[in-house]
Amino acid sequence: MRAASQVRETRKGVVRGSKRFGEAVWGPFAKLSRVLWLEITGSFFGIFALFAGHAVWANRGDFGAALHPTSANHDARMHLLVFVLMALAFGYFCISSFVRAYRR
Repeated sequence: MRAASQVRETRKGVVRGSKRFGEAVWGPFAKLSRVLWLEITGSFFGIFALFAGHAVWANRGDFGAALHPTSANHDARMHLLVFVLMALAFGYFCISSFVRAYRR
């Protein structure tokens, strides 16, 4: 009877110890991989935001006329809107990814 209870206690201790060992080994690795993933995705979002910002800057002469809505410059106005929205969205995703990585 006493031996059986010792075996159960030993088994519980081994399970607890292995769980703690797994948390000690894999916990920092999991945290590092999450932070690294957020930084990599933030970098890609930043690259896309830079491309969109460059498109706005490179075509700024064409876009100046696009601010006044006429049927002749409808395409230029739509390009301006798409590039600006793309730069803002990807810029937000870039910044939020790095902020989330910093908080972890």
